[in-house]
Amino acid sequence: MNLHARIVDELGRLIVEGVLGDGQPLVPEELGRRFSASRTVVREALRVLESKGMVTARPRVGTWTLPPEAWDAIDPDVIAWRVNGPDGRKHLRELFELRLAIEPQAARMAARHRCPDELSTMAAAYALMADAPDPAVFQDADARFHAALIRASGNPLIAQLQVPVVAALRAQGEPADTLVAHSRVLTLVLAKNADGAESAARRLLETVAPYRSSAP
Repeated sequence: MNLHARIVDELGRLIVEGVLGDGQPLVPEELGRRFSASRTVVREALRVLESKGMVTARPRVGTWTLPPEAWDAIDPDVIAWRVNGPDGRKHLRELFELRLAIEPQAARMAARHRCPDELSTMAAAYALMADAPDPAVFQDADARFHAALIRASGNPLIAQLQVPVVAALRAQGEPADTLVAHSRVLTLVLAKNADGAESAARRLLETVAPYRSSAP
């Protein structure tokens, strides 16, 4: 991780953790000394955080942190920082609720619309999951499977929600013993069984619900 990326990551985490609280000024000169970085590098990092809704910059006023309501809730970095932050388990549950609302319906639509490229991607991802030599490979293939399932819905608005779903999967992951459940989803989508695909997707999610292992 280069210096620019490290500053973005560290500041993002500090904002989520409340160390740099809502409405707190961020002074480039102070940050430069803190990270042994030039003002240019610090300002570039702050611009990245501004694009994520975490800070705001105004001429002659400076750069200030913003409250959580302003953050880009589906940005992968913001999701990762929040999952690893003080309210991480709560955020995992929220991500699960999003997946539960999206994926079963996406599976139903995928069975109806039959998008060849996405179905091929799902099949290839499942094959990689089945032969994964280690958890990291399984997790990557799993993310590809679910992203392709959402894209296979054929709805470009729903397809955009693959971003938070993949971020959720990378944050929490799914165990290898869900392979059979993934197989059911794929098989029923390929069989054009919309009702079955929707039910299978919901059952798959219920087996990995964070409520089972992350009670508040």
